[in-house]
Amino acid sequence: MTRTVFGNVAVGIFDRSPQTPERNSMHRKHATTVSVVFLVGCHLVLSGCGRLAPSEPTPQRIVLITIDTLRADRVGCYGAARAHTPNLDAAASAGVRFETTLAPTPLTLPSHASLLTGLEPPSHGIRHNSIYVLPTAIPTLAEQMQSAGFETAAFVGAAVLSRRFGLNRGFAHYDDSFGGGRMSGAVGYAERPAGAVVDSTLEWLRDAPDRFFIWVHFYDPHSDHQPPSGFMSAFASDPYAGEIAYVDAQIGRLLGQIRQRWGPDDLMIAITSDHGESLGEHGEITHSYTIYEATQRVPLILQGPGIPAGTVVPELARLIDVAPTLLSLGGGPALPSADGRDLVPLIEGRERAARSGYMETLATQLDHGWSPLLAIRQGRHKFIRAPRPELYDLVRDPREEYNQAEVEPEIAAHLDRLLTERLATLSAVAEKTQRARPVTRTVPAAERRQLESLGYAVPGRPTNHALDALGVVGGPDPKDEIGILGVLASAHGALSEGRAADALELLVAHEDAGSAVAAVRAAAALTVGDFARAETDARAVLGVQPNRPDIELILGRSLEGTGDISGALQAYRRSLALDPSVIPAHRGVGRALLGLGDREGAQAAFARADHLVSEEP
Repeated sequence: MTRTVFGNVAVGIFDRSPQTPERNSMHRKHATTVSVVFLVGCHLVLSGCGRLAPSEPTPQRIVLITIDTLRADRVGCYGAARAHTPNLDAAASAGVRFETTLAPTPLTLPSHASLLTGLEPPSHGIRHNSIYVLPTAIPTLAEQMQSAGFETAAFVGAAVLSRRFGLNRGFAHYDDSFGGGRMSGAVGYAERPAGAVVDSTLEWLRDAPDRFFIWVHFYDPHSDHQPPSGFMSAFASDPYAGEIAYVDAQIGRLLGQIRQRWGPDDLMIAITSDHGESLGEHGEITHSYTIYEATQRVPLILQGPGIPAGTVVPELARLIDVAPTLLSLGGGPALPSADGRDLVPLIEGRERAARSGYMETLATQLDHGWSPLLAIRQGRHKFIRAPRPELYDLVRDPREEYNQAEVEPEIAAHLDRLLTERLATLSAVAEKTQRARPVTRTVPAAERRQLESLGYAVPGRPTNHALDALGVVGGPDPKDEIGILGVLASAHGALSEGRAADALELLVAHEDAGSAVAAVRAAAALTVGDFARAETDARAVLGVQPNRPDIELILGRSLEGTGDISGALQAYRRSLALDPSVIPAHRGVGRALLGLGDREGAQAAFARADHLVSEEP
């Protein structure tokens, strides 16, 4: 097994050329020659030019950085010649870069849950944003770091990682405040820019002890792409690259301050992402509904004591491997029942058995009623289980443009069996970690507005029946349906700009497009006063997702508009039973009771609404 190892020897300008299979082969061959010629220099960092140096101290400060929505191929050290990521590139040059690292899902919360637990989504039970909570029985990376004597703190950049979802466990300080941050979309301060995240981190570090583990999350590359003015002008034709460059600069500021106070020694840095971004590939503008390389291949860089400088690991790594690796390097207790494995044997070249990578998205199923997508990658091949299965040779076809499932049926069948075996293993883990069922939640109205302002579709809380069907492939194939996402984006934009009639006109042509379309169409119809249309669409959504307080509210308003006061009252009360914080539902109850002659009850409902308003920040 060859290694790209440079040790302490300078061998030329850092290479940012595209990493084609042929070039990788030449690069590894040249690096092997270099490692032999400069063996004396290499042994200063490595034990035998591939083993972590046994004399290196255990890191005292561990910094885990996640850059939301960052594709690996948009980072300089991964071959992006036009990228401006000097700090990420410097970390890779001084440490180890994993050429291919897979995120388990193109969704922020489930992917971060995997990163922080070492478990795949079926094992930890978080299968989508906002409607799941990490079970308390599952140990986390932060809890293990705490038990090893590290002070722990986290600083997150967006509401999708709020403490309410359980990722705060083990962090003595969990900063998820977004007040004063930039506005995403039309409603609420749902995120804060990288500079504000670093400001909060540096404030905590002023009084931090010498031994700590911190997680710092940057949300900026997530759509919509609006980098600060200087970066916007420098990257006017590619604002996504501008967001990445801005985050890279803030990472440099953070790490510079840490090194200035404590020095460069005893500092372990891990930099990665939760998922990538499609940027129009395979018909997807952003992410969530496909699991191609554009959204699943993410960067992973480790730098710190004992990590061999300038190392490139070509073998497959996974986000679930990060927590076991940091605990191994930091001297913490291992995570019991983790699906991931320590990456140190890969770095040292001792691991012979190839790892395989599991991927999924259930957002297709939960948001739109389409089939879920499940995938497995082994070696050069990737198999996607879908109504029409897909098989790709990622060496010959890295952009996954040529489906080989019918051309290579034996390979497809082998990987399909491997996927079935993996799912059975994960199901056994889930029985231990989740007991009976995943922990789900109803999304409060204010939180729903906040998440939708970030561009997330927010499904209702799954019913028991829906939970039983989760992950079962079947139904509309997402690759056939994905065109509707552009229509939905246009409709959301029209609604946010006060053009409800335009939004409704866009959506009436898509009667059978699923509950996500029906929900937006119901809101647009209600806004223009088409109460019958709003009622029809609201009932259609509730038939699929009965735990939607926002849709019960739309139903109540539409029934009130048609004069069905009793029906409206029932809908408003169902909304409040799901989420007592829905202020418009309290007011709807008040109006309905007033219309039915119950003045005392109406006054009480209005008083509850006023009280909730007074408590809003």
